[in-house]
Amino acid sequence: MTLTNPGVYEKEALAFLERFDFSGTKPSLEHIAEVSRYFSRLPYENISKILKRNQVLGTNRLRLPDEVTHDHFAWHLGGTCFSLTYFLCGIYTLLGYNAQPLICHLNWGENTHSAVVIQFAGSRYLVDPGYMIFRPFPLRKSNIEARLSAETGLSLRFDADKDEYAVYTYRKGQFVRRYRFNDTPISWDQFAIFWENSFNMPGMDDLTLTRVEGQEMIFVQGDFIKITSPETIEKIREVNLAEKIIKERFKIPLEKLEEARYVLKQRPK
Repeated sequence: MTLTNPGVYEKEALAFLERFDFSGTKPSLEHIAEVSRYFSRLPYENISKILKRNQVLGTNRLRLPDEVTHDHFAWHLGGTCFSLTYFLCGIYTLLGYNAQPLICHLNWGENTHSAVVIQFAGSRYLVDPGYMIFRPFPLRKSNIEARLSAETGLSLRFDADKDEYAVYTYRKGQFVRRYRFNDTPISWDQFAIFWENSFNMPGMDDLTLTRVEGQEMIFVQGDFIKITSPETIEKIREVNLAEKIIKERFKIPLEKLEEARYVLKQRPK
């Protein structure tokens, strides 16, 4: 399975970055962070992936930057972690950074998540568009925490025995492990194999969307909604509200939502 370096998608990257404005020092960690924050206008969503899975097989169903940008400009779609990682690596490459794909392990399975590692100024940094980690997290083989508010934040822990990192979120002293990984470079062809395998993951059995809007993170899965801010977490289960949020907060047309729901209903149980 062959997958080219995403840096070849220069036209798509430039079109996406057309309104990106950064007045600070380049290259810099702040520039890297601002690029990833701008990139966050692409939501995490599997509507586009469910539709693509139903249309084609093999590498032809991998949503590459030309398709991701078209679908975003047309319907405000984004992608799942693999398509977002691939596109973001290409953007960083075109901006002169050394960006590589990272394969991670969610709690329920191996090789089930992807993120970006950037080599900069002699250090390596994690950026994760799927889990909304936009500020570069240094990979220093030590434990690091980044506060998002007085009571919430991210924690990166290193296990020396396994040579393995784990990403946690925490709130009011309660830590939840999200995924783990070895900081091991892989080729784009290897990345493509894991990407293709991801079409059959359990997470493809329901509609899932996440985006950051200001200080809020909005998560929708099926009829479940969770809106997280630094101070509060609001959880609601209501189909009509989920549709309203997808239409008004994600701005994704409801016809795309209905197309994906129809595909899910046709799948054999």
